[in-house]
Amino acid sequence: MHRLVISFFITLVLYILLFLAISLDLHPKQEYRKLPERHPLSLGSVRLLKPQPPAMKKSLIKEKKATKKQQIAQPQKVVKIAKRGVNKRAKKRVRILKKRSIKKKRVAKKRASKSSHEALPSLSQIFAKKSHPQKKIAIPKNISRLYKDKFETFTKTQREFIKDNLDKIGLITQKYLYLRGYPYIAAKTKQEGTNIVEFYLHPNGDITDLHIIQSSGFEVLDENSLETIKTAYKDYPLPSQTTLIRIKVRYSIIY
Repeated sequence: MHRLVISFFITLVLYILLFLAISLDLHPKQEYRKLPERHPLSLGSVRLLKPQPPAMKKSLIKEKKATKKQQIAQPQKVVKIAKRGVNKRAKKRVRILKKRSIKKKRVAKKRASKSSHEALPSLSQIFAKKSHPQKKIAIPKNISRLYKDKFETFTKTQREFIKDNLDKIGLITQKYLYLRGYPYIAAKTKQEGTNIVEFYLHPNGDITDLHIIQSSGFEVLDENSLETIKTAYKDYPLPSQTTLIRIKVRYSIIY
């Protein structure tokens, strides 16, 4: 055993030495290369040149000066251009404002002229108004027969009261006529006819100016109508304004 260990170490040392020898032989071959041949220099072939001043500095200095001049000069040009631009814009604005003010004045004049023309009616409008009379108010037949053209002269409230209550007033009057009965003399003499009674009905319920506007032809019948209304008016509807009332009373004998 002891011999084997010693032989192993000896062989190991030999291999290490062999490896080192091979590695040392390979490196010099790679490092040492052929150098170019050197020619001997002589002092006669060598010339000394005077050192020239660097040209780059001068060019750089000139460029810097030029840029400085441009930088100094440029703001002045910009200011001049800006001033001209402002003046032009201001002039344009002044012109535009002047034009707008002129247009506004013209429009105002046109509107004023139009309003003046519209205020004054033309001849055609005047003649048209005359040629086309106003439409008459729609009146029921019984009212138009009693009042005729006078109905249009009444106020709106008076007209409405007559339209709404004239038939009621007639029915109330007829009821009182039946209660009174046919006048005895008129029935004996066979008097028949129709009369129209007119009076003013006031808001407090009173009546004034009671009279016959169309006679029946018989005094007895006319007096009977007036006396009947004198007792029946208390039941009449009251108007908000004093209103002219006309009632048609017909007398006929039934056999």
